[in-house]
Amino acid sequence: RVAVVADPGGQGAHPGVRAAVAAAADALRDAGYEVEEIPDVPRLAETLAAYGHMIMTEFALAWPRIRTVLPGSSRAYIEMSMDRTPPVELPEYLRLTGVRLGLQRDWARLFQRYRLVLGPVFTEPPVEPGLESGSTDGHERVTRAMRLCTATSFVGLPAVAVPGGVLDGLPQGVQLIGPMYREDLCLAGAEAVERRIGVLTPVEPRSGGTPPLA
Repeated sequence: RVAVVADPGGQGAHPGVRAAVAAAADALRDAGYEVEEIPDVPRLAETLAAYGHMIMTEFALAWPRIRTVLPGSSRAYIEMSMDRTPPVELPEYLRLTGVRLGLQRDWARLFQRYRLVLGPVFTEPPVEPGLESGSTDGHERVTRAMRLCTATSFVGLPAVAVPGGVLDGLPQGVQLIGPMYREDLCLAGAEAVERRIGVLTPVEPRSGGTPPLA
């Protein structure tokens, strides 16, 4: 049984992204999976807030050194992230470790009913490179669109991304998320989707010759 969430957190998802999720769901049904839409993943807003505060606290400990070795775009991204979810003091950090444990428990309960969760990788069509570090609006847009990836990474769940279709010549990615340590379930589900939708590439692959060294 597979749970489907096309718009994590109800913050909006592009119609092309929704179509890719629906196509992947149909592929899984065709492969014999029972597919069921659910309202949302567990406590997404709380997950994203806890992730932001914890990871920025860890960055802050060595930020004076780290920032000197990062390119300007990476520094800008981290600094905007720190402004959005500032570092916290030790008591709050420790409290957030308990929040994370509770989130892991909630996901484990979800996986008692479902073998996999199907959702988008990015809730918008592909955006131009560097959007996330060019402005606060771009940063917000990109982090919002990748919210499901952020949440599952924070909780520690395996996932496999696979194309679910093409929109305006660009692949629309979906992901299959599984219980902790069950990468095999994710890979099996992704294989089922790929077998039915096909291998999609944004460019015509070419072989032969040796690429020049950078």
